Amino acid sequence: MAGADLTGRYKGWMIRVKREDRSLRRGLFAKYVAALVGLVVFVLAVNGAIEIWINYHATRTTLTDSLGERAEAAAGRIEQSIAELERQISWVTRASAVKIEDHRNDYAQLLNQVPAVEQLMLLDGYGREKLRLSRTSVAVGSNADFSRDVRYTETRGKSVAYAPATFRNAARPAMSISVSHSDFNADITVADIDLHFLTEFLGDAQTGRSSFAYVIDPQGRVLARSSRGPETGKSLADLPQVAAALKKDNARTDFGTDAEGGSVLTATRAMPKLGWHIFFEQPAAHALVPIRDQLTRAALLIALGLVVAILAGSMLARRMLVPITALRRGADQLGEGDFGHRIEVKTGDELEELAGQFNRMAGQLQETYAGLETKVEARTRDLAQSMNELSLAHSTVQQQAEKLRDQTEQLKDWNKSLEDRVEKQLAEIERIRKLERFLAPQVAQLIASSDGHDSILDSHRREVTVVFCDLRGFTAFTESTEPEEAMNVLREYHAALGELTFKYEGTLDRYAGDGVMILFNAPIQFADHTRRAVQMAVEMRDAMDMLTTRWRNRGHSLGFGVGIALGYATIGQIGFEHRLEYSAIGSVTNLASRLCDEAKANQIVVSRRVYGIVEPFVEGRPIDDLQLKGFNHPVLAAEILSWREGAEVAPPPRRLRR
Repeated sequence: MAGADLTGRYKGWMIRVKREDRSLRRGLFAKYVAALVGLVVFVLAVNGAIEIWINYHATRTTLTDSLGERAEAAAGRIEQSIAELERQISWVTRASAVKIEDHRNDYAQLLNQVPAVEQLMLLDGYGREKLRLSRTSVAVGSNADFSRDVRYTETRGKSVAYAPATFRNAARPAMSISVSHSDFNADITVADIDLHFLTEFLGDAQTGRSSFAYVIDPQGRVLARSSRGPETGKSLADLPQVAAALKKDNARTDFGTDAEGGSVLTATRAMPKLGWHIFFEQPAAHALVPIRDQLTRAALLIALGLVVAILAGSMLARRMLVPITALRRGADQLGEGDFGHRIEVKTGDELEELAGQFNRMAGQLQETYAGLETKVEARTRDLAQSMNELSLAHSTVQQQAEKLRDQTEQLKDWNKSLEDRVEKQLAEIERIRKLERFLAPQVAQLIASSDGHDSILDSHRREVTVVFCDLRGFTAFTESTEPEEAMNVLREYHAALGELTFKYEGTLDRYAGDGVMILFNAPIQFADHTRRAVQMAVEMRDAMDMLTTRWRNRGHSLGFGVGIALGYATIGQIGFEHRLEYSAIGSVTNLASRLCDEAKANQIVVSRRVYGIVEPFVEGRPIDDLQLKGFNHPVLAAEILSWREGAEVAPPPRRLRR
C-alpha cells in the first residue's frame, strides 16, 4: 500500500515537471514574439508620445492665454464700472449741500440715475445716522449708531472705503461704498450697491460657447457668474485654483476643478482694489478634444504595428521549438515512472544541458526508491499519534470555551441590571434639575419625590397671587453708566430677590432685566399664599432699602416698586422641547404689572382684594381709584406700609396636592 502511494507521488511530481516544461515552451515562444512586438511598439509609442506632448503644450498655452485675455478684459470692465459708481456717489458729497433737504434731493437724483444703488445713508462725524433714503422708504434723524460699523470706521482714515460683500436671501450679492465729505469732522455718505449688474460683464458673448466665468470675494464666495457658472453665493474656497488665488502667492494654476469635481482649464485675474478675483474656465473634456483625436490616431498606428510584429515573431519562434518538443516527450516518460528512460537531445546548447540534468535526476530517484517506503510508514505512524494528541487538546479547549460562554452570559445580566439602575437615577436627576429652574430647591425635591409629579406642570386653571417688582429709574441708569456696572447692580438685585423668593417658597416666573415676576399657589398650593406674597414683598422692600443706600453711595439713583394682585390664571409649561418655561397667563398678571408701574420708589401697591385678605396683619392705606392701561374701569388699590409687629409669620409649606 505504501509503495503504491509512493509511486503515485512520484508520478504526480513528474507530471508537474511535464506541465512546467510545457509552460516553458509557451514562455519561450512568447518571449521571442514579445521581443519583436515590444521593439516595434516602443518605437511607435515614443514617437507618438513626443508628438502628443508637443501638441498638448501648444494647445494648453493657446487656450489658457485666450482665457486669460478674456479674464483681463472682464476684470478691467468691472473695475471701471465700480470706479464710475464711486465717482457718481462722490457727486452727492458736494460742499454746497448743507441741509438735510439738499442731501435728500441729491440722493433721490442719484437713485433715479443709477439703478445699481439701492440705498443711501448720511452719517455725521460721530457715526450717527442723519438721513436714510431708498426707493421705497425714507428716514430722517433716526440717530442710529454706526460708530462701530466697518463702513464708518474704515472711511474715517481715508476718503473712500469698500465694505465686504454680503448676500441677501443667499443669492443676491451686495456691497457698500462709503465716501467721506470734504469738511472738518466730515459727514460720510454710505451707498448700498446691488452687485447683480456684474453678470452683464459675464455674458455668453464674453465667455464663449463652451466656457464659463465667475467672480469671487476674498472668502471665495461667488458674487457673479455666467449662465453656466456655479451658483451665486456658493463658497468655492476649497477648489484648488480658488485656494491658490486667495493665497496671493502669484502661483499660476492652469488646471483646476469645477463645483461638480470635473477637471477644467482655468485663468484668473485679480482686482486688488476690491479684493476680488475673476475666473474664466473651460471643461478639460472640451478643451483637449484635439489631443484625444491625436491619441486615437497613435493608438491605431500602434495596433497595426502590433499585428505585423506578432506575425513575424510567430514565424521566428516556431523554428526554435523542435528541440524543446523532444525534451518534453522525455519528461513525459519520466513522469509516468519509467526511471530507466533517458532523454536524447543533441543541440549543443542549454537545452542539451537540461536533458542531462533530467537523466541524472532519474538515476538518483531509482537509487533512493528502495528505502523510501520504510520512511513513509514511520512518518505515517508519527502523524497518527499527533492527530490523537490534537483531538485531546481540542476537547479541552471546547470545555474552556463553554465555561467562558456561561461567565459571559452572567456578566451580561449584571450589566443589564446596572444599566437599568443608572437609567432610573439619571431620569430622577433630570426631573429635579428641570423643576429647580422654577421652584425653590426644597419644593423641587418635594415634587420630584412625589408620585405623578409630571402632571403638576401640565396646563390648568387656579387662583394665584402674582407679585411684580422692578427698579425705578433703571432705564436712565443703564443709558448713563457702563454695562459692567449695570450688570453688577442686576446681580446684587437678583441675589436679594431670589433668596427671599426661595424663603417664602414662591415660583420664579421670569427675569426680564430689572423686572421680576413671582407666582404663589402654583405649582405648590398654600392656604395662605396671599399672606406669603405680601410678607415677602415687605421683606424685599426692607432689603432693597439697604441696597439702594449702597447704590446711592456709588452715585446711582434707583428705587424699588412692587405690585401684587390676586385672581385666576391658566398655569403650565410653555415653549418648545429644548426650551421650556413654567408661567401663568391671565388678567391677574397684567393687573400686577400695572400696579407695579403705579408704585413709586419703596412703595408696595396691592389690589383691594389682596388688601382685604392681609388687612389684619399689615399697616396700610387705601389709594384713590387707579386708571390702569388695559382696564376699562377704575381699579381699587391700597398701599402696604408695614407688617404689624407680632403678626403670625408664614407657616411651613403645606403638603403637595394634585
